[in-house]
Amino acid sequence: MSLHLLAFLVTILTIWTISRPLTNTQSSSFHLDTKTSVMSAFFISLIPLSTFIYRGQTSASSDFKWLDLEIYSFTTSLQLDKYSLIFIPVALLVTWSILEFSIWYMQIDPNINQFFKYLLIFLLAMITLVCAGNLFLLFIGWEGVGIMSFLLIGWYHTRSDAATAALQAVLYNRAGDIGFLFAFCWLMKNAQSIHLLTILSMPPSTILLMGFITAAASKSA
Repeated sequence: MSLHLLAFLVTILTIWTISRPLTNTQSSSFHLDTKTSVMSAFFISLIPLSTFIYRGQTSASSDFKWLDLEIYSFTTSLQLDKYSLIFIPVALLVTWSILEFSIWYMQIDPNINQFFKYLLIFLLAMITLVCAGNLFLLFIGWEGVGIMSFLLIGWYHTRSDAATAALQAVLYNRAGDIGFLFAFCWLMKNAQSIHLLTILSMPPSTILLMGFITAAASKSA
């Protein structure tokens, strides 16, 4: 089996492991099942990372056609490189730690399962974002992270600080969307490609850089 195929299969297995508890969110043990799934996914995600490091590989990518228009075909492009393969275990480890703390902190909260569901969807959106090979899939993960950030930050919405922080987060994200969509449309018109490898190989464009910097700065804020 090739290294690239192994990396994709293990990453898909990791995503499936994380998603599995979402099939039964009404279970009384949902929060415990979520913690177990994220913990298992963390150890699974170490396999492609260690393999890539050992063999010195750089990246692997795969494209799947999603929507075919007359002027352009939208594809869901996955890209696994050293950055995404390092980020996924780190994200899983941090989420696992948050879940361990939340089980203690929210043990008497009647809505603990709802909070864990939001956190699990946030994690899936984050993995989608870092594994995206083009701007189309990146935008799906981007919006997922933005929406779930609003819901998680404002979880205790009766607290004025939490409600204010959630509102600030969603407003900053909307500003970032303007920059992202501006860069997206510019690339569709001028480069006829939204693939990340193509974008990185292009000569620098001031307009494109302004769009990406606006998007990144707003998302960071």
